[in-house]
This record gives sequence, structure tokens and C-alpha cells, in this order.
Amino acid sequence: MFLATLGVALLLGSSAQAQNVPAGFDEYCKKTFDEWNLPSMTVVVVKDGEVVYLKGFGKTRLDSAGVDVDPVTTQYVICSTSKAFTGALLATVIDDYDVKWNDPVIKHLPDFKLYDEWATKNMQVQEVNTHHTGWKTYAMDDLPMFGYDRDDLYHIFSQIQPTYSFRTTYAYNNEMYTVSAKIIEKYTGMKWEDAIEERIYKPLKMTHSTTGNKSFFTSKDLAYGYNVRYDWDKGKMVPHYRDDRQDGFVWMSAVAPAAFVQTTAADLGNWLKMHLNHGVFEGDTIISRKNHDRLFYPQTITSFNDERVCTYGQGWTVEQSRKCRFIRHTGLAYGYTSIVGFVPDLKMGIAVLTTNGSTSDPQEGIARKLIDLYLGIEDGPDYAHKYLVDFQEDSRPEKKEDKPKEEFVAAQPAKAYIGTYFLDAFGEARVYEKNGELWFSLKKVDSPLKHKNADKFSFHVDGAGNFDLTFKMKGGKAQSLTFNIGDPIGDFVRR
Repeated sequence: MFLATLGVALLLGSSAQAQNVPAGFDEYCKKTFDEWNLPSMTVVVVKDGEVVYLKGFGKTRLDSAGVDVDPVTTQYVICSTSKAFTGALLATVIDDYDVKWNDPVIKHLPDFKLYDEWATKNMQVQEVNTHHTGWKTYAMDDLPMFGYDRDDLYHIFSQIQPTYSFRTTYAYNNEMYTVSAKIIEKYTGMKWEDAIEERIYKPLKMTHSTTGNKSFFTSKDLAYGYNVRYDWDKGKMVPHYRDDRQDGFVWMSAVAPAAFVQTTAADLGNWLKMHLNHGVFEGDTIISRKNHDRLFYPQTITSFNDERVCTYGQGWTVEQSRKCRFIRHTGLAYGYTSIVGFVPDLKMGIAVLTTNGSTSDPQEGIARKLIDLYLGIEDGPDYAHKYLVDFQEDSRPEKKEDKPKEEFVAAQPAKAYIGTYFLDAFGEARVYEKNGELWFSLKKVDSPLKHKNADKFSFHVDGAGNFDLTFKMKGGKAQSLTFNIGDPIGDFVRR
């Protein structure tokens, strides 16, 4: 009888556990999954130290190779929710080695360098992960597609001219997490990918977790990524397969400490248990109480209104509202989205993973509905449906407005631009002529230059799009060039 019952539980998995969450939650997950027409989704809920809900929806692929999602074994890339793992890993290093949160980064990484000398000397370890460096949002995010790897990006920090003053402005960034990774690697003697396995996955018994650097193309359990968009002709949400997996790997591997944890809903249940128990899992201290608390110390104000104040800690957004304190993070990249969060006062945590790389709205809707249900707010908003209506409206085709035309100025003869240019950390760029066209070459980029006006051109980077490039001229000859990635990068000077 016991074996029969166990077999049913294993087959039903989440269905058997669905009775332990508030009434209506399982139905809400199914309704959200169907309304958004998601290819796949997994959900885990932890309450009072136990997994009370674990369920998978949909297929790992929407073709004949797809199989039913298993919340125990089906893996998802959790994108920026990975940041919290790097924050936790850094906390374990602070526990075990002579590293303090308020140490200057250069104490541990003497070659660390930002454009601003004062910021270089004064940036603290606790500030690396908290998005107030002074750069614009998503600064440097396109550079991996140029061919710059994680180490390259670390050295390019010195060339990025900040748009904002240091510590004044919240602007989300991925690349700075490479600094935390370097501190982790220095003291553990392991690459970030190995350290996270040894110091997080193994002690938390996250047996189906890895990193995309190692397993993105080889894992048989990884669900395939899609984008789900509203089709105005069909009047419904339609999933589209992401065929840019190689681009996804290039980008996510370059910013892996910020984006490339590959895991399952069941494993995230153990991750949530540890956080809800102040760094302790099954009696073992993974992170000391002191340093676990520091993961959620507010470092940067991200937003505020009459209903809530949101701040940022070590890879977590800490939202304080009239309802509760909700510690959370979302992730979105290359066909995957996720939300992982917990409410300490309710002793409850939730993770929702999907293969919808368009928005994290359905996951957030499910998480917020669960919080309402646990708080006894049964007639609260239908968050996921409201977000869907807003998402559909935002996707309405916009009428293109005619921009005022600027006075056109012809380019100089090609020989005025042809040459070799150099910028420290970025390396050598080349402008040359091929088949009667000007071409631009830098790292893996090799693109024709399309003239726009005067000495301004554009070039194309596969996986990243088009970029404006401007030559600075003197005496009818280019002396330098630069291109636009958001924040100024300085000039490549002709050699």
C-alpha cells in the first residue's frame, strides 16, 4: 500500500501537494499558463520549511522532441536570478576568508580600475552588486557580441565614462558581477562555475543544477527557450522558438555570474529553504546569520511610491509595502524568464520558471497572487490577467512619426577613413575597403560601414544590432573614431 501511494505521489508530484497551498492557487497557475499560452512552466512553493507545491506545466519543446515538464529534473536558465547566487557565494567567502563587505575592492583586486580614480579607490565590496556605479542601464551589455569575454569586460571598465555620479543613480548592470566572481575565484582558488557547485549546489543538495557555461548545449533536461508575443491578427498570444541559442550562450557565458545559473524548480525549493532559515539548510550553516542578513541590506533605492519602497541588496530587490516585505528577483534572457522570492514574515518562498523570454509578468502575477492568498486576501487583483492586458496593449503597433531631417553632408573619400585605430582595453580596430565599400573590423565584428551623414556611419554586430560610429577629422583625414554603446567609451586613435 505504501509503495502504491508513493508511486501515485511521484506521478502526480505537484498535484499531490497542491492541497497544502491556499485554495485556488493551483487553478490560478493553470489559468495563467493557459492565458499567456506559455510553452512550459514550473512552480515551487516553500512554506514553514517544507515544499508544499511543486508542479510542471507544458512541454520542454513544442515539437515532437518535447516531453512533459518534470519539476524535479527539467532545467531552466534563470538569467538574472543568478545574481542572488553570486551574492550568496560572495557571502560564503566573507565568512571563510579575510574579506569584509566594506573593504575597498582594490584591497582584494589591485588591478580593478574604473574610469574615475576616486570611484576606483572607494568602491567597496558591498557595492559591486548593487547597480550604482554611474553607468547607464545595461552598460556594456552589447560588448560580448563583439567578442569580448568575461576577462575582457573586466578590463574595459576603465574605459567606460560614467553618465551619472558614482553612488547617485540606480542603473541596472550585469557586467559588474564579474568583479564579485574575481574576488570569489581569488580566495577559493576555483572558477566561479566550480565554486558555485562546491559551496552552494552540493551543500544545498541541488543535484540537478549546473551553469550554462558547462551544460547549455549538452544537458538533455534543459527546456528550450521561446518568446511569447501577442499576435494582433490571430488575437492571441503565440510562442516563437528562439533560434539564437549560440548568441544566447555567447552573451550569458560572458556575464555568467549575473545570468547563467541553470537549475530546476525542485532545487530552488532547497535554495528557498536555506534563505527562509537565515542561511541554514538541514542543520548545516551555509552562510552565517550575520552575512546572510547582509545580503538584504538596502544599498540602492530602485523605486518608490505611495504603496511600496524598493531597494537593492546583493542580487535581490527588497520590496517593503503595506502588505509585507517581499524579497525577490526576476530574470529574463534568450527565451527564459524567472522569478524567485520569499516573504520572511510568512515563512514562504516561491519560484516560477518559464520558457517565455518576452516578459516576467506571468511569474510575477502568480507570486503576488500567492502572497495575497496567504494573507487572506481572496478577492485581490487578478495580477497575471491585468499584466496580460497591459502587455497586449503595449505590443500594439505604433504609428511611425516622421523625424525632422537633418541637413545632409556627404562623406569624405574612403581614403580619409581607412586605417588602424587603437583604444586601450578594447584593442585594435581597422577600417578598410572591400568591393568599393568601407568596412569596420574589431574583435569578431567585421561589418560594412553604412554612411549616415557627414563623418557618421553605422555598422552591424550579429546578435546585438546596429551601432553608430563617428570619425573625428582634422585636415580632411580621420584622427580617431568612437562608437555608441550608451555611455561614452573614448576614442580609438589612429596609429
